[in-house]
Amino acid sequence: MRADKVIDGYSEDIVAAAREFAPKGIDAVLLTAGGAGAEKCLTTLRSGGRVAYPNGVELPQKDRPGITVQVYNGEYQNPPFEQINRLIESGPFDIEVAKTFSLEQAADAQRALDDHYLGKLAITLN
Repeated sequence: MRADKVIDGYSEDIVAAAREFAPKGIDAVLLTAGGAGAEKCLTTLRSGGRVAYPNGVELPQKDRPGITVQVYNGEYQNPPFEQINRLIESGPFDIEVAKTFSLEQAADAQRALDDHYLGKLAITLN
């Protein structure tokens, strides 16, 4: 199966984009997160449509009449430490830090994840 359309819920109106693409409803939705965005995606499904999401994503209402719901476990792979170590050993590299927060500002750092930054966010332990 392949996707005919991908909708970025951060920059597009999910419902409007889906209705423009498929006025009679979307055939299938792959969710990677729950919450309001997931609920909007689910409203775009046609009767007989399908939704899949990984364990750990919480949907407020799992019983969806006329919709096939599939929960799955992601395939476990060893942590990518070997690949990371090879990259580190291959030579110097730079990590761009967009903004730093003190440990006391950890809640602010968490909220900042909703914004877009060019670079990483870091918490300092000083």
